[in-house]
Amino acid sequence: MHLLERDHQLRCLRRAWDDALAGSGSIVLLAGESGIGKTQLARVFVDGLDDGQVLWGMCDPLGVPRPLGPLHDVAADLGDSLARLLADGAPLHEISGEVLRLLKSGPVLLVVDDLQWADEATVDLLRFLLRRISGTRSLVLATYRADDLDHQHALRWLLGDVARTPAATRLDLAPLSVEAVTTMVGARDIDPAHLHRLTRGNSFFVTEIVSQDGEVLPTTVRDAVLARATGLDAAARDLAELVACAPTGIPDVLLPALGVGSGPLRALDDSGLVARDRRGITYRHDICRLAVADAIPPGGEVALHRRMLAAFETQSHPDPAVLVHHAIAAGDDERVFSYADRAGRAAAGSGAHTEAVRFFRTALDAAPSATPGARAELAELLAVELYLTDRLGEAIAAGRRAVSLRQTEGDLGGVSAGRRLLAVLEWYLGDRRRAEEHAAAAVDVLEARPDPAPRESAALGHAYSIQAFLAMQMSDLVSARERCARAREVAEGVGDRAFEIRLGVIESVVAVMSGDDGARDRLLDVLEQARDRFDEEARSTVSSSLVELDVEQRRLDDAEEILAHSLPLTAERDVRIAHGLQLGVRARLHLLRGAWDDASRDASTVLAGSRSAVTHTWPCLVRGLVALRSGRAGAGEHLERGWELAQRFGEPLRLLPAAAALAERCWTTGTADTRLDHATTLLSAASLPGTEWSAGDLAVWLVRLGREVDTSSLRVAPPFRLLLDGRSSAAAACWEALGCPYEQALAMVDSGELAAIFAALEILDHLGADAIAARVRRNLRRRGVTRIPARPRTSTRANPAGLTSRQVDVVRLLAEGLTNAEIAARLVISEKTADHHVSAILTKLDVRTRREAAAAARVLGVVQERRHASRDEATEAPLTPRP
Repeated sequence: MHLLERDHQLRCLRRAWDDALAGSGSIVLLAGESGIGKTQLARVFVDGLDDGQVLWGMCDPLGVPRPLGPLHDVAADLGDSLARLLADGAPLHEISGEVLRLLKSGPVLLVVDDLQWADEATVDLLRFLLRRISGTRSLVLATYRADDLDHQHALRWLLGDVARTPAATRLDLAPLSVEAVTTMVGARDIDPAHLHRLTRGNSFFVTEIVSQDGEVLPTTVRDAVLARATGLDAAARDLAELVACAPTGIPDVLLPALGVGSGPLRALDDSGLVARDRRGITYRHDICRLAVADAIPPGGEVALHRRMLAAFETQSHPDPAVLVHHAIAAGDDERVFSYADRAGRAAAGSGAHTEAVRFFRTALDAAPSATPGARAELAELLAVELYLTDRLGEAIAAGRRAVSLRQTEGDLGGVSAGRRLLAVLEWYLGDRRRAEEHAAAAVDVLEARPDPAPRESAALGHAYSIQAFLAMQMSDLVSARERCARAREVAEGVGDRAFEIRLGVIESVVAVMSGDDGARDRLLDVLEQARDRFDEEARSTVSSSLVELDVEQRRLDDAEEILAHSLPLTAERDVRIAHGLQLGVRARLHLLRGAWDDASRDASTVLAGSRSAVTHTWPCLVRGLVALRSGRAGAGEHLERGWELAQRFGEPLRLLPAAAALAERCWTTGTADTRLDHATTLLSAASLPGTEWSAGDLAVWLVRLGREVDTSSLRVAPPFRLLLDGRSSAAAACWEALGCPYEQALAMVDSGELAAIFAALEILDHLGADAIAARVRRNLRRRGVTRIPARPRTSTRANPAGLTSRQVDVVRLLAEGLTNAEIAARLVISEKTADHHVSAILTKLDVRTRREAAAAARVLGVVQERRHASRDEATEAPLTPRP
């Protein structure tokens, strides 16, 4: 078949297939309005292939999409291992890995049709493949209606990834021209220009109307479609209406149960309305289905859906999502409750958390006659899914409903579990007082109960673990250990995997905060347990806790390595609350690394997309500090918001950094802030294990402001202790080794030595810390220093290669001829991390060798000779920073 005005798209698809056969796989998205010819183009492309396996799956316009529906369509062709995983409802990460292995064994063409109706697990699978498909001999072709997407559609995440990924292409299909319509009309007595205006060049609409071949054109496409059904007998029309009620089609095996014989099938096939594929009998296009469905008499759909539901129930393993669709239309609340519950659990297990929310809500709405316990369990499941998708207010409402239902049944273990869940949700929302009240209530309801059942013992253990978690967040490590010990005591022998993982996380974090050198390895072991057994909530909690600790204690390379794996996973698996939290931590990491544009970008993404208070603290401080240091507008607004959030939580590891940010603003701008009058009290109260870095940061800023601080007994991290002891040069070297250029520059300024200050100015100018550099230059002029390095021009300050601060450090050492091992030793990072940075540098500079990278860096001005102060300037009196 020859398609009009689609030669360019076909050439692009064939080129992508040739590249895939050569070992460079990719994903192609085919976009256009409904009826524009996306599926037809894909079929013509497939028909022209001579080699490779073709897998064709479809997404369906169900009320709630089938999780991984396109894969289920082709399950029989996926191999035993992958088919078994799908049948068993395996976690998405296992299924994704098997799909990738299938594509690597290629060549395979995987077609996903009508992606606008996809569930989030399908979209997450494509995002997973997008990052890895370039190393396969396969092609993924997905079609979607660009005009059917709202701003919250999961597909928009994929479209954003496609725009940034070389291994992906988007092809848009435009309407047909008048010339193409003229060709389609041929010798018929139809005005092509009028037909083009009527159909706006939509190929399906043109085809349907031309097919009538009458003197009078139908006024609508609906009329053109229904004209095909004229003359159908009662049995064939009944079948047409049944198929119209089945967006997924009618499998052949259901036809006997529906009482459909060969006569109606033949008549409907002769009408040209339907087609048959591996899923069974379907309409040629959803436009046809909708036209016939709209013509069903009022009230007629109920009986049709009841027949479909009864027929599907004769199968051994019917898809619960399809059953929900028919049960809702049939008005059968009992079946809606049962099937939506099953569909919700399946969706949650596959990582389709948004669909799980919709299924659980559907089940609850249809469950007035169900027992309170059954409804409570559904409400709890709904609350967890809402939490994972960062809808905390709705999650708390669902959690309260669950607790009320548990109380109605007198289920004390359930009440405790519900209160514990509410404690977590309230803390994430930023209401620590309510979180503590719920945690206490979760303990109180079971603590005095004699001879508790195993389920109640497990619930009590979980309740104590939440109290330990809240104590840990307050840096009250003594209470945290006590609560952990009590949790283990009451839940001994229960064998609750989730309890063991979560308590293990808390115990390990407490140990890391206490300075236990081996505790981080134990935390990594817990992460491996969560990975092996797969619990999205547990795994995201572990990785979030780990990277927060690593960044807080300045293990930046370790944090970067964890984030490189965990951030994509939280995005792919739709764990939005963890994604926002980790993205905020990465913003802080970028801030410390000196990659301020990246820091601001991450912070802005969190503030725009996340709703929970717990994810906003660091993004607010990061945005404020970058604006403050660079002299941009908006610093005050973001720092005030960061301070407000820190006060809401009342936790030292939030209050101390927020107070330090306020102190830095006072130092930079020369303004006063009365809130800092209480900062020394905050320091004394927060001199606890685990707060050494944040407490040291605040203490140093207070000293720079000239405030009285008793630092003799203050627990602070090594570089801050060096600064407070007056050993600024040693502190600067320490910061350089840690990879924190801004802190390094400030320590060099604190030294008062002109050579160090001039070198610090170079760092500050490179970072874009205009406000800080201007302040340093003003102080130099007040000292009478005349030969002050000038502020560089904008063109020389920018980093046109887009390298991070750490990558700039690496490329400078590359230019010195150092090996990766030598670079690792110089920067105090692992050789693996150095390898990673070198690879990234080669990619960003678009070069193949280390020598070419060094040359390109010199051309771009990234590698420069450092200016040294003269002997006379270097011996002048030290500079004492003043506010």
